[in-house]
Amino acid sequence: MKRLVFSLVLVSLASMLWAGGDSEESMSSDGPVTIEYYMWEDPTYQNIVKAYNESQDNVVVNVNQIASGDYITKMATLLAAGVSMDAYMQIRPVDMFPHVANGYAAPLNDLIAETGFDIDAIESYMDQISIDDVVYAIPFRGASAYTYFNKKVFEKAGVPTPDVYVKNNEWTWAKFEEVANKLATGDGETYGGIMYIWGNYQTPAANQEGLQFITADGKIDINETVIEDFRRRKRLEANKAIIPMLELKVTKTHYSQAFYNGNAGMLLIGEWFPGFMIKGRDENLTKGFGWNDWGVTRLPCDLPEYTTHGACTFNHVYSRSKKKKAAFDLISWMGGPEGAEVVANNGFLTPMITPKVMKAFEASLPSQADIDAFTEPRVVKAPFFNKYGSKINPLLASIMEEYLSNDWSDAQLEARLMEGLEEIIATTD
Repeated sequence: MKRLVFSLVLVSLASMLWAGGDSEESMSSDGPVTIEYYMWEDPTYQNIVKAYNESQDNVVVNVNQIASGDYITKMATLLAAGVSMDAYMQIRPVDMFPHVANGYAAPLNDLIAETGFDIDAIESYMDQISIDDVVYAIPFRGASAYTYFNKKVFEKAGVPTPDVYVKNNEWTWAKFEEVANKLATGDGETYGGIMYIWGNYQTPAANQEGLQFITADGKIDINETVIEDFRRRKRLEANKAIIPMLELKVTKTHYSQAFYNGNAGMLLIGEWFPGFMIKGRDENLTKGFGWNDWGVTRLPCDLPEYTTHGACTFNHVYSRSKKKKAAFDLISWMGGPEGAEVVANNGFLTPMITPKVMKAFEASLPSQADIDAFTEPRVVKAPFFNKYGSKINPLLASIMEEYLSNDWSDAQLEARLMEGLEEIIATTD
C-alpha cells in the first residue's frame, strides 16, 4: 500500500518551474513514476486519489491542493508560468475553452486510442469534454442540478415534500416559489430555500431551455425566461423566502453550511452535494436533523420533458507534462469503472453508472427513492458552454446583485444584460 502525498501550494513559482528535457518519461519496471496533480482542497477528492494510489504500483500521485476560492486565479498563474504539473482538475468546466486556446490542456485522442479507454461509456458527455472532435478532458463526476430538501422543515410547516409534487407532475418553478413561501416564517428564522450566488445558478429555467446567453458564433441568446428567473429571485428575497444573495456573499456562508443549519427547507445545487451530507453526518455538522431526514429529487421544471442543467467535472493532462501517459492513467482511472465506484462512495454522481456504482449509492444516499431520483434518465443542458462562458458566469452573478439592489424595470434589466453580453462578445477573441 502506497503513501499518498499531499501538499499545499505555498511555495514560490520560481521553485516550481518546470525543468528538464522534452522527452516523455515512460511507465516501466524501473519503479513507479511520480506525477504532480493539482486540485482544490476537498477531503472527498483526496479519498479518490488515495484509492487510485492504492490500486496500482506504476504511478505515485503527489497532490497539490489550492483553496477552492483561489483555485481559478492561482491555476491560471501556475499554468501560464509552466510549473511542474502533470494533470489538474478543472473547477469551472467552461474554462476548458481558454485553457485549450492557451495551450494548457493536452489533446487526449491518441492516449485514448493507445490505452483502449472506453470513451463510448461517457458518450453523453462528449460535447462537454471535446472541441472540434478533439478530446481534452476525462470526466470523473457527472452533471445535474437537483432539489435537496430537509424533511423536518416540511414536517413542521405541514407542507408536502418536493418528491410528492414530482410524483404528481406538479414540480414547476411556480410550485417551487409557492412552497418556498409556505415554508418561510418571513422573519429570517426559517427560509423556504437556498439559491446560491454563482452566476450559472441565477438562471436555472433559462439553463433548462438551453439558452446560451451568447452562442458559439457570437450571437446573443436570451428571452423572457431569463427575465423571469431574475424576477423570481427578487420576489423570493423580498418575502424572505430564500436566504439573500448579499448575505450569503458578505458572510461567506457556504451552501452546505446554510443547509446544515437546519432552517432552510430546500437547496438547489449540483450532483456533488451528497458528499457534503456524508461529511455533515460523519462530523456531526447538521443541526436538528439527521441522515434520514433529508432527500433529493428533481429540479423544478416547466418543460414537457424533464430537463436539468449542469456540466461534468473533469481532469486535464497538462500540455507541458513529460509524464503524459502516467497522468492519463490517473485521470482515466478516475473516469473509468474502478474510479466510478470510489466516486459514488464519496457521494458524487458518476459519468458512468454500473451495478457497483448503484450499490455504492446505498451508502451515500438515504433511501432507494433518493437513489432512483439521483440516477433517473434526464436531459442535462450545459449552460453557456463555449468560449464566452467564463465571462458570462460572473456577469450574471454581478447583474443579479445589481438587480436585487435597485428598482429596475424589465426593460432596464434587459438593457443591462445586453450591455454586458455585448461587451463580452467585443472583448473575447
